[in-house]
Amino acid sequence: MNAAPRVSGHLSPAEPPALLPILARTHAEVLATGGAPHRALIIGPAGSGKSRLLRRLRQRIAAGGTAVVRLTSAVDVPGLPQNDVLLVDDAHLLDPALLAAVADRAADVDAGLLVACRPLLPGAPAEAVTRILEQSQPALVLGHVSRADVTAHLEERGTSLTTACLRDILTTTGGAAWLVAEALAVHDGERCDDPRHPETADALQDVVAHRLRSSTPAVRAFVEAVCLASEGEPAPDAEPALVLAAYAEGFLLANGSPMPLVRDAVLSTLSVERLIRAFTEDTTADASLRLPAGVRDPRLAAALLHRGDEMLTTDPVRARELYRSAEESGADETVVAVRVASAAWALGAIDAAGAALDSVEVPEGHADRDAAIDLSASIWAARGLLPMSDEVYRSAVPRSALTSAHASVAAIAVADRERGLQHAGAAPGRTIPSTLSVATDLLSRGLTQSLTGSGQAALHDLVRASEMYSASGASGPTPELPAVLAALAALNLGEPDVAHSVLEAAVGAGHGGAWAQRRLLLWKAWVALQQERAGDVESTLAGILPDARSLAPRERLLLDALTVAIARRYHDATALTTAWRGARESLLRAQFDLYSILPLGEFVVTAVRVGEIDRVQPHFSEALASMTRLGSPPLWSAHLHWAGVQRAILLDSPAQLRPHARALVEAAAHNRLAATMAQAGRVWTSVLAGTVDADAVEDAALGLSGVGLAWDGARLAGHGAGLTDERRTISRLLAVARRLHPHEEVRPTAMEEAPASPSKARSHSELSSRELEVAALVVQGKTYAEIGTAIFISPRTAEHHIARIRRRLGATNRSDLIAKLRVALDESADDGGAQDRATA
Repeated sequence: MNAAPRVSGHLSPAEPPALLPILARTHAEVLATGGAPHRALIIGPAGSGKSRLLRRLRQRIAAGGTAVVRLTSAVDVPGLPQNDVLLVDDAHLLDPALLAAVADRAADVDAGLLVACRPLLPGAPAEAVTRILEQSQPALVLGHVSRADVTAHLEERGTSLTTACLRDILTTTGGAAWLVAEALAVHDGERCDDPRHPETADALQDVVAHRLRSSTPAVRAFVEAVCLASEGEPAPDAEPALVLAAYAEGFLLANGSPMPLVRDAVLSTLSVERLIRAFTEDTTADASLRLPAGVRDPRLAAALLHRGDEMLTTDPVRARELYRSAEESGADETVVAVRVASAAWALGAIDAAGAALDSVEVPEGHADRDAAIDLSASIWAARGLLPMSDEVYRSAVPRSALTSAHASVAAIAVADRERGLQHAGAAPGRTIPSTLSVATDLLSRGLTQSLTGSGQAALHDLVRASEMYSASGASGPTPELPAVLAALAALNLGEPDVAHSVLEAAVGAGHGGAWAQRRLLLWKAWVALQQERAGDVESTLAGILPDARSLAPRERLLLDALTVAIARRYHDATALTTAWRGARESLLRAQFDLYSILPLGEFVVTAVRVGEIDRVQPHFSEALASMTRLGSPPLWSAHLHWAGVQRAILLDSPAQLRPHARALVEAAAHNRLAATMAQAGRVWTSVLAGTVDADAVEDAALGLSGVGLAWDGARLAGHGAGLTDERRTISRLLAVARRLHPHEEVRPTAMEEAPASPSKARSHSELSSRELEVAALVVQGKTYAEIGTAIFISPRTAEHHIARIRRRLGATNRSDLIAKLRVALDESADDGGAQDRATA
């Protein structure tokens, strides 16, 4: 056999330099210029440059005077001299006879042999050859190129790319050598003005599609399935042989994932039938697929809508993309708008949901009419405008029991008693009950009972409605969550523990879906406030405040009310003023309803403390009028009238107190909370009139604590202590006040904190008994933490106490503070009884 003709050591001008990894180039150079025998295995997927590297090696070796023979069926492999180099391309395609001859030559370690093949499965016929060659030296592995590889390649060609262009090309191609080479071939570096290179993707789409059509049916089907699957999820039937075959043909990366360019090309060239099958039968199909442009097919649109509905609860982002793709495929724009709004609602994007609904008119009789009604009403409710929510239900008659129940929730919220009861009594219109329909029935029955029947019966039904709603997995729009209604009923009946358990279970069960979680957490924090668990409240606020701007107006109002409530109960006047200023914006937009009586009550009382009654008065007057229209149901009215009582006490206005006290007395027979409030109101009135019955005050204070009003009970005891001269009574009532609310300085309204005049000498009389306790520990050199441990307060509260003490005594530094504290403590020891009265 004659040796192959020798060629020059340079590549032909017709063949530009191959895009190869720098490591492979280095090894190839050593192989070409080293001594005999020339032996190597070149392995890589289709298009990785194996054949071009073989040609390059052939030229370099032949230029050194060694004969190079390319394997064909006519070559006598056993008869080739050892020093000749046999070139074998696509060894994985050789017939058994040639492969056996090559294997025999590979076994001769002194025989020249260069073999190129694709990656092989264990046990493949060509594996014997590749294994023997790899024993002599490592294989030259091709297929993936890096930024350095591409840069070196471009320098060899005398060109370059911007950093942005190079980054995008490597990202979209996954670094697959053949795709990078194709992208570089069509890329116009001088005219490129878009680093995302849409023209490159369009140009390569047909190339990829052609290569895929040329592959085996099994590989083609597998690559389509992988490209249809969600990113990061395995494709169905991902057998190792199929993964390796798809990688070997250049369609997948070594880890089995498709390159972005391949994925886009495959999805852009799939048939409509294959797409429909993907969205109706293939559960791994990605919801965010980029569908072929201009494909309008009602079957495809229906399939996309169906898949979107399936994913709405678990992945509303993908569901929204599916709905938009369905619209591009010809789905009815009204159907799409309602579904896009549903996805936005599930994401908590209230304004986006409203914008989607506003873009269409849902006609009477449309299949999605009730869904649109519930969405629109719920959006207005989330914006804090339940009257508009009720108006939506007035404008369209609900056809389903669920929508009727929602209409009842809205009507009752705005004090439309007649319509609320009418909708609550709507016939369910079903034969076989579902979990959601049972929850709906219980909700309607509980709301009816809350207006016309027993409060305990209402609470019983509403708690079960909350449980069934959680069990149903419902996450659709609603003007108010069943769990919130059940918790409000519990709080309005003086059972904060029940409210806590309802909300705790709801949060754990994902009640209402992802959009509802922050609302549930805020109401859970409100219950914690009434249970004297300030740490839990502040923890919740700390978790939500960073995202406060994204809260719906309704939740923002509740957040501000909690912030004000914490400041009023646990911090000083400065902190309260700051919290109030932060809440003003919410108050400007607020429109209170039946379900926001508790936040309203907080604002009503705080407005008196900060001297801005006019800001809240219109809301308070409207709430009272609404309660009258609703028939003053005992379950709902107690907290509103209690706020009126507290407001009148702070204003020292018996005339304003009387109507609220009468309302509580009238409700007392039907509501334990109202009865407790009525009794406390009578005692408080007596205290303000100068009659302090220690037993009555203590009983009333403890009664308030038992219904979730420990802070108010502490204030009542503090008032009693401040308005008596009997030292034993003072000590007893102060002990009650501190037991109910240990972090608070209790003092009568007339003695509210005021900045001391700089010219006035400070004395111990300006310090509360709690501050005197703190002062004694400061003088002993205790830290904040040690002070907290000693008198059962948090280190933060200790810090606040010391800051107040410093301001009151006018201390300029720590030494000055210690000196003045010693004086104050000495004065206190000489006048214990007067001090007790002054700090009550």
